[in-house]
Amino acid sequence: MLNLTRQESYKLVKKRSTLIFIIILVIQNLAFTVLSLKIAKFFPARFLFAGNFGTISTIQLITIATAASIVSSEFDYQTLKSLIPRTSSRQVILISKWLTILGYTLSLLLLTSLITLLAQLFFFQDIFSLTDTIPELGIPIWQWWLTNIFGNFVNLWLLLSLVFLLAALFKKNSVAITVGIVVYFALPVVGTLMGLLIHKWSVLKWNPLNFLNYPLQLNSPELMAKITNLSTTQLLIGNLGYTILFLSIGLFFFARKEA
Repeated sequence: MLNLTRQESYKLVKKRSTLIFIIILVIQNLAFTVLSLKIAKFFPARFLFAGNFGTISTIQLITIATAASIVSSEFDYQTLKSLIPRTSSRQVILISKWLTILGYTLSLLLLTSLITLLAQLFFFQDIFSLTDTIPELGIPIWQWWLTNIFGNFVNLWLLLSLVFLLAALFKKNSVAITVGIVVYFALPVVGTLMGLLIHKWSVLKWNPLNFLNYPLQLNSPELMAKITNLSTTQLLIGNLGYTILFLSIGLFFFARKEA
């Protein structure tokens, strides 16, 4: 499995799109840094800092597309047949892809977080300190920043598990990418409606869309708990549970799909 993971990682690093995505993230981070310096009224630095200057959202979109293509490419280029004799099972092939995307996600988050920290150190020292308290939340900026990164990472893997499932089920990255992105962008609209429905039918609080509110509840636990009808711990456990469930179902279908 480790050998397959190294091979998958090598192929991902060699893809032209990987370099392009990294360049986009760096440019986006620097662009929002400049906007925070030039138009602070509309682009407050401390709020943008918490989201790695907008790059957390971009990383989510990038990894959704990459996860879908890394699975469907085996069917598109019919390379699965050549991989199977060299491994103990198809499950190992898919798990190596999970590990590759996990490393990819963490690498992108680490890169953008490092650039964000450097931006704060060199450009925003006089504007805000990492130990300053956010009045609305009652926590220091550094804690808000790390909480935001962690919450979005957990949510991202719930989305990615669904993407892996759909890519294995349909063999098409377009379906998986479309569903992942639609869910991602529709969440703010669906979240409001979901809150109303949950208060009417409490059982709906266990649906996976409700668990995508986890990052928001980490920052505003009292307010969001009234909407999700779940505790922050329950949202975390639910995210992990659905992620494992979707990955397991995807593994089942991938192992039985014709190459």
